[in-house]
Amino acid sequence: MMTTNTIKDLFANDISRRIEEVIKVDQTDEQIIRDELAEYVLTDSIRSSFAEILDRYWETPNKPHEGVGVWVSGFFGSGKSSFAKYLGLALENRPILDEVAGHILGQRSGDQKIQVLLKNIAERVPTQAVIFDVSTDRGIRTGNQSITEIMYRLFLQSLGYARDLDLSELEITLEEHGQLEPFKATYHALFEKDWDVEKGKIALAVQQASRVMHELDPATYPTADSWRESAMKRADITPGDLARRGLELTARRRPGKTLLFIVDEVGQFVARDIQKMLDLQAVVQNLGRIGRGKMWLVITSQEKLTELVGGLDDRRVELARLMDRFPLQVHLEPSDISEVTSKRVLAKNAEAEKHLRDLFAQHRGRLTDNTRLTADIKLPELSTETFTDLYPMLPYQIDLIIQVVSGLRTQGGASKHIGGANRTIIKLAQQLLIHPDVNLASAPVGTLARIDQVYDLVSGNIASEVRGKIDDIGKQVDHPLAQAVAKAICLLQYVRSIHRTSENIAATLHPGVDADSRLSEVKVALEALQGAHMVRLGDDGYRIPTPAEDDWERQREGLSPKPPD
Repeated sequence: MMTTNTIKDLFANDISRRIEEVIKVDQTDEQIIRDELAEYVLTDSIRSSFAEILDRYWETPNKPHEGVGVWVSGFFGSGKSSFAKYLGLALENRPILDEVAGHILGQRSGDQKIQVLLKNIAERVPTQAVIFDVSTDRGIRTGNQSITEIMYRLFLQSLGYARDLDLSELEITLEEHGQLEPFKATYHALFEKDWDVEKGKIALAVQQASRVMHELDPATYPTADSWRESAMKRADITPGDLARRGLELTARRRPGKTLLFIVDEVGQFVARDIQKMLDLQAVVQNLGRIGRGKMWLVITSQEKLTELVGGLDDRRVELARLMDRFPLQVHLEPSDISEVTSKRVLAKNAEAEKHLRDLFAQHRGRLTDNTRLTADIKLPELSTETFTDLYPMLPYQIDLIIQVVSGLRTQGGASKHIGGANRTIIKLAQQLLIHPDVNLASAPVGTLARIDQVYDLVSGNIASEVRGKIDDIGKQVDHPLAQAVAKAICLLQYVRSIHRTSENIAATLHPGVDADSRLSEVKVALEALQGAHMVRLGDDGYRIPTPAEDDWERQREGLSPKPPD
C-alpha cells in the first residue's frame, strides 16, 4: 500500500527544484552550467549521435578531411540547443567549478566509449569553442549582417580581440609587428585607462586609438584623426578571410588548438534567404577546405537540412552542395523529449512505480477508451510503462504540447520567444505540477493532467481577443464545462493532426484514471457554446470564431427582418 495519496509523493526528485526555462548556449554562470550538465538526459539516440560525432572528431587529426559540418535539428524545445552546447563544452573540456565538462558529460552518458573518446580528445585534440545563439546575441539582429561577419566578430572576441572589425584589425596588425604592447602602454599613459577594458566602447575607442597611433607613428599618421580617417570601414570579411584568420589567429593566441564554432538557431536566421544560405555554404566550405579538420562548425536548426534546402526550389541544385558540407546530421525526435521529460521531471520512486502499475492494470480498459484520440498521425500508445513514466501526463500529451508550443511561436505577430522559449516541454511538465493555477502535485493520485490546464499555463501567449472571449464564457454560457471546452478547442486549433470532435475534446479533458467519460457533458457544453456564438462547427471540427466572424455575426443579427407591428 502507498503510504501517501497525493501526486507530489510519487516522485524520486524534488519537483520544485529550479529548472532553467530555456537553455542559453552562451550561459556563463558555472553553477547553472554544472546543474544543467548534472541533470542532462542522454537517450539512446542522443548517446549514439554523440558517439558518432566524437568518433569523427577524434580521428580527424590522423585522417584530415573537409567534412567539418554538423547539423543538429529538432522542433523548438526538443533539446537541440542542449545537445550542441554540451557537445561544445565537452570538446573544449571547459573547467566548471571543480570539474571539467568532458568528465561530467562522460559520466552522465554512462557509456564507456564516449568517456574514452572525451578523455582522448581532451589530451590530444585540445579545442577552442566559440558558442553563441545567432538569434539573441546583442548587435546581431541589427541590419543585414552575414553569418560570416557574425562568426568572425565573436571569434575575435573569444580570443580577446576587439569585437569591432576596424579596432581588431588594428590590434592584429600591431601584434604581428610586436607593437601591441607599446600601443597599450601609450594608451594607458595618455588616458590612464586599460585598453582591453575600454575598447568595447567603440565610438570613443576609435578616436582614442587614432590618437595613440599618431603618438606612436606621427610620420604615417600626422594628426590625431589620421588613423581613424584612413582605417574606418575597410575591414570587410569574406568566408575565405574568416577561415584563414581562424587558422592564423587560433595558432597565434591558442596554439595547438582546434577551432570549434557552435552556432544556435542558424536555421531560423538563414531560412528562405538565398544569400544567407549561400553565405553559410561558403563558410562551411572554406572552414573545411582551408582547415582540413582544424576548424569545425556545429549548427542548430528547427528544420532538417534537407527541408531547408528543399524549400528553395529555384536554387536547389546550387544548394545541394550544402548537404555534402554537413556529413554529420542529428535529428532529435519527439520520443527523445518524452523520455527526457519522464526522467528529468516525472521520474518516480520505487513505491510509486509499483502503485501506478497496479492502478493502470485495474483501470486500463476504461482509461484507454476514455482518453483515445482520433488523429491523422499515429499517436504514442498508452501502456503500463508509458503510463508509469509520464503520469500524471499521458503519452499523447507530450506530442500535443509540442505542436501547441510550435503553433504559438508561428502565429501572426507572436514574440520570437513565445511558447517553447518561455516554457520548454520540460518546464511545462513541472509547471503542471507546481504552478498555483494548476497545482497537480497536491491532487489525489489518479488525477490526470488536462488540456485546459495546459491552456492556463500558456494563455499569456494566446491572442488577447481570443483570451478575452474565453475569459468571458463563464458570464455568458451557463454550463460548468463550457470554459474548459473552449480552452481545449483553442489549443487543439494549433494541432492540425488531431481532429476537433466532441469525442476528442472529451478525451483531452478526462479528469482521472477511474473517472467516467465526460462525453455527454461535453456535448451539452458545445451546444451551449454554439448557441452563444462562442464556438462554431465547421468542416474541420469545432473552432473559436475569429473577430471577423464575430463582426459578421453581429451585422447579420442587425439585418434580421423585424416582425411587423
